[in-house]
Amino acid sequence: MTTTTDLKQQFEAATLPCKRCDGTGITVYEGFTSVDGKVYPRKEKTCIWCDGALHFERPNLAELVKAIKGRKPGKLRSKRPDDTRAYFIWRMARFHTGDDVCLPMAAQMDIAADPYREMLELTAELVAQRLTGHTSAGRARWRSAMYGEDPQERYMPTSAFPGGPVADADKPMEELLELL
Repeated sequence: MTTTTDLKQQFEAATLPCKRCDGTGITVYEGFTSVDGKVYPRKEKTCIWCDGALHFERPNLAELVKAIKGRKPGKLRSKRPDDTRAYFIWRMARFHTGDDVCLPMAAQMDIAADPYREMLELTAELVAQRLTGHTSAGRARWRSAMYGEDPQERYMPTSAFPGGPVADADKPMEELLELL
């Protein structure tokens, strides 16, 4: 659970340590012996999340928001951004606007070790609210599915309600398998 203090620290710190390796730059895989007696030695590898850099730089939110902006005013781009953080904001904004209410697991996993995740999530929510004027349609859809609660907010898109569309035509090809 994110606290206001955590979010404040994210906005103030120029760099924060990788959440996976805790700023060591290495990931340790402890050795073990399998049931059949084969011995697997302890391994140390460069952290795959920070590439051994030990830390992450504070995101430039203005640049990330520009990277997800569509050609038409008030729209998100239709194609997935190449930058990992821009992709996260874009995908989460699509979730919150109701354009794609499938759970954004790939986006969450892409930035799993990023210590600025909460800042990026807040940015996505603010972008979505600016575009639509409502809170998260995706969250409302999943609240309905899990707890049987209808969206409480007026003027939510049809994707926020059970039986509504799950995704629009801009869903990236690599994520279309979710719909099978």
